[in-house]
Amino acid sequence: MIPTPAAKLASDSITSPTSPAYRPLDIDTLYYTRSMFTLRWSVDGEHLYFETNITGRYNIWRVPSTGGWPVQLTVSDERNDLADPSPDGHHILYSQDSQGDEKPNLYLLDLTEYTTKNITLTEKIGHRDMKWNPDGRSLFYAAERDIPGTYPIFHHDLTTGTVKKIISSDTGDCEAIEPNSDGKKLAFCRTRNYQYTGVSVHDLDTGRETVLAPIDDRSTSIVGGWTRDNKRVYVTSNANEKGIDAVALLDLKENTEFQWLTLQDWDSQLVDTSPTEEKYAYIVNQAGNLHLFIRDLKGEQEEIPPGHGVVRAARFSPDGKQLAIIHGSGDSPHDIWVYDLKARTLRQITYSLVGGLNQDNFVQPHLIVYPAQDQTPISSFLYVPANIKPDKSHPAIVYPHGGPQWQHFNSWFPNIQYLTSHGYLVIAPNYRGSTGFGREYMESLRKDAGRGDLHDLVAAVDYLKTTGYVDPKKIAIMGGSWGGYLTLMALTKTPEIWAAGVSIVPLANWFTAHENEDPVLQKNDEWLMGNPITDRELWRDRSPIFFADKIRAPLLLLAGQHDIRCPVEETQQMAEAARKNGVTVEVKVYENEGHGFVRRENEIDSIKRAARFLDTHVGRQRNA
Repeated sequence: MIPTPAAKLASDSITSPTSPAYRPLDIDTLYYTRSMFTLRWSVDGEHLYFETNITGRYNIWRVPSTGGWPVQLTVSDERNDLADPSPDGHHILYSQDSQGDEKPNLYLLDLTEYTTKNITLTEKIGHRDMKWNPDGRSLFYAAERDIPGTYPIFHHDLTTGTVKKIISSDTGDCEAIEPNSDGKKLAFCRTRNYQYTGVSVHDLDTGRETVLAPIDDRSTSIVGGWTRDNKRVYVTSNANEKGIDAVALLDLKENTEFQWLTLQDWDSQLVDTSPTEEKYAYIVNQAGNLHLFIRDLKGEQEEIPPGHGVVRAARFSPDGKQLAIIHGSGDSPHDIWVYDLKARTLRQITYSLVGGLNQDNFVQPHLIVYPAQDQTPISSFLYVPANIKPDKSHPAIVYPHGGPQWQHFNSWFPNIQYLTSHGYLVIAPNYRGSTGFGREYMESLRKDAGRGDLHDLVAAVDYLKTTGYVDPKKIAIMGGSWGGYLTLMALTKTPEIWAAGVSIVPLANWFTAHENEDPVLQKNDEWLMGNPITDRELWRDRSPIFFADKIRAPLLLLAGQHDIRCPVEETQQMAEAARKNGVTVEVKVYENEGHGFVRRENEIDSIKRAARFLDTHVGRQRNA
């Protein structure tokens, strides 16, 4: 049994809510509900910039910070990822890739002329963690401009267009860049395998690097900002005896001590620092509900409502008097809210639901805990349709999240709400390997991937049978990315359990996935699975492609043509292998997508395909 704070949780009482307004949702209407990511204030505090797919494409928009009609600022068929406005407020920095290939160029949006300019002009080169120099004349970013898969830090002079490497990646790839207020020092992280990170500060005048926390083989520390006097760096780190994420401060000294600010039983993470006071905003992740707090360095704090659901982003206003938040929950899509620190009032700025939909049309998931085979408590969210009876007749879906180092939150999942409204119970387990439950729990899949996590999903099936709602012959499994991989593992290793499987952007063969994927992912794979030669038997045993002859259940595979994480060849070879076994296999590859689907018509099409497939093979009564 793995120790985890989930042991302290009590399961909700499982009931089907009574709701006269509840009805099967229309997928086309549902997916016109907006989605929102990333949030920034304008320099004058008058507006908020954000990403949204109002038009069916993710572009950058602006809305008055007091509320009002939003205005679209970029117009692109490709996804735009917002970075920051320039210090003088004249430009917005953002990135844009091509058809989901995750190799973006950087762009500047002129806020006077509303023109855009590609400032990097590269192909198939990753750029990330872009930050303005406080002087407003240049940028810092990490990029693989030298060697694919390696990320040193570059200085980009916007006047001359000169790009100069200023920090090497020889001792570790660089990420999480934070310049101090005068732009003379950069705090950043180094990593060798994207599992463990150290923290350094680079002096731009002397070129000297001070290693505040060296890379070790057990902890992750992520830079989040500076104190206002530029003498200490904020980090979120699990480099403590509990192995729990918490906010800490680091002095600018070699191998300095962590000064813990928020260490407790549950993970806590920094989200922003105040520009005017020694205050910071942070979240406490209690089993997938994110609680937002504002705290000062004396330890005084207040919790920001509503106190449930998730906070996707939070940002202090330039004068430090307000906090803008993107908040959502299981039964409510993400919207922007502004909290007034003095008045302690919360005001909604955007409204994402479209006409004809309201909160009564959705269900709030139940938080439940069930025992794994080794008695490790597995925290999960269970979605139960309204107005149904516990007569053991209803279909269900086990829904493993991606990652594996990720987590299912009490967040907005329109695909789950759609399936639930059509009669499916959906259970979303935070199986071992998930974040949010401590370092030991997260690392437990090392050289055990595809076994320990799969056992936790099988235990979810056992739990579903105890609810009284589910027909054991009508249980499917459906997931994306790592969840897609676990779907294939489930169908091959425990074939007798499942009525159907829907595998979205999966990996199927560790050997070919490792060979074809992005170099950054290769490093991660080797940490998780070992060496493809010396650990060959493990790699083979955990590759569902070699056990396709065991599949009994119908299989739907969905993939993106430009996926660099789980290349499309993984889907294609799995489909071929399963068909040789005489299994019903359906496949759809989206030609203009990558690892996941962001174009609205593809989102809708993928859910319609999945729903039709599940209704055909699961939703109807199947013969014994």
